[in-house]
Amino acid sequence: MEKKYTTLLFDADNTLLDFDTAEEKALSRVLTEIGMNVTEEVVKQYSAINLAYWQAFERGEVTKAELRTARFADLFKKREFHTDLSLSYIADTYLSYLGEGEYLLDGAIELCERLKDEGYKIYIITNGVAETQKKRLSKSGLDRFLNGLFVSETVGSQKPQAAFFEYVFEHIDEKDKEKLLVIGDSYGSDIKGACGVGLDCIWLNPKGEDNALSLPIKKEIRDLRELFGFFELN
Repeated sequence: MEKKYTTLLFDADNTLLDFDTAEEKALSRVLTEIGMNVTEEVVKQYSAINLAYWQAFERGEVTKAELRTARFADLFKKREFHTDLSLSYIADTYLSYLGEGEYLLDGAIELCERLKDEGYKIYIITNGVAETQKKRLSKSGLDRFLNGLFVSETVGSQKPQAAFFEYVFEHIDEKDKEKLLVIGDSYGSDIKGACGVGLDCIWLNPKGEDNALSLPIKKEIRDLRELFGFFELN
């Protein structure tokens, strides 16, 4: 490596945790319970709606509370589906099931274990729901490698806002920004946010999306396991 980092700020979903699998299983379970026929099309529609709301959240256009229920309201409207159950109940049930999803990306445990053994401090920085993320990190076994967890819900701001990263700076030991490295899959929140506050970052970009803003990304990878080579852990 060209420079020595001491502190790694990992995103959670689709960076270490396999959110797509957890989402599909939790969604299928809750929708089946309320009487909806869950097809591949339904899952794709929800995923698209959910992604749009998370992007709006990152831009500060909707609140976390609005996001939790509105994504289901939009799905039901699109599917012309009616239920007497409240959206809040459905959203809470979904998040409870999502919290049981300890699915990991290939290599996540081994990577964190090796990084911890090498003396790196590892933090999670996530825009997810605090209670859900804590459950998933615990069930997956990742929590034992962590020095801390920063969730937008408790921080009071979200990635990519500078305020989120400033809060993180204030609550970690390392004060030299050149020794911090952000690793995440979201161009809009992780990469844009890191570059916006002058942090080095690695973009986990499995789909090969464009660096539309020509951001100064330290390294772009397609697979999490490429980090074994980057950190010379092989």
